[in-house]
Amino acid sequence: MAQSRRIRSLVFSVLAVCASSCGVSEDEAVRPKEGESLSDAPYCGSFGCVNPYQFCAEIFLEFGRSPPICVFDDICERLECANSNRTCALFDGFPAQVKCIKP
Repeated sequence: MAQSRRIRSLVFSVLAVCASSCGVSEDEAVRPKEGESLSDAPYCGSFGCVNPYQFCAEIFLEFGRSPPICVFDDICERLECANSNRTCALFDGFPAQVKCIKP
């Protein structure tokens, strides 16, 4: 009985560490530029975005990843990096990722 409790405790601890390590680093984080907002962006559906000119993307914000939302390919023009020595980039995939990288 004590051994199974230890195993459950160990499994829970490993899962907690994994969940907390999946955040966004300051080097990857973006934020909306002054006067910009992402609140008008619709959520992605199971098959992507209704508008074929939009990407389904996760935005790496300072407080964590956004849910997958539909964005245009000029999304980086509306965002700035938390670390000013980095540049915003849109990575392909499903969902795509919008985060900062070394220039």
